[in-house]
Amino acid sequence: MSRVERAKILAVDDEENFLRLLIHTLKKDGYEVKTAGDGQEALTLLEHEKFDLALIDIRMTPMDGLAVLGGIKRQYPHTEVIMITAYPSDETRMLSFEKGAYRYLIKPIEIHELKESIRAALSNIDKGKTGD
Repeated sequence: MSRVERAKILAVDDEENFLRLLIHTLKKDGYEVKTAGDGQEALTLLEHEKFDLALIDIRMTPMDGLAVLGGIKRQYPHTEVIMITAYPSDETRMLSFEKGAYRYLIKPIEIHELKESIRAALSNIDKGKTGD
């Protein structure tokens, strides 16, 4: 069984409606999904559970998504991260990739684009961890 089929995903966003949409969509596809309403909650969850992928909103308070991304990549480098924003800019795109994001998606996100990005990120983990 590949990681794609049994992936554990952490969704981090301060918009409850968006988190509900992610839960509904991803669980329907067989993923295990946990959510966090802010960056600190996300990092706390990561201390206790291993996640294959994190979907992180960039604009949150008090800790923005770029800070969460940096923390994840320092502590859990094998967790793939997809950054999500409703406020795209060249700066946040560049910083996301510099800090190790796999993809950068812009809200409103097309569901098929989200699903394809998740599959690609999880397949990347499978390829990178063949020795595990």
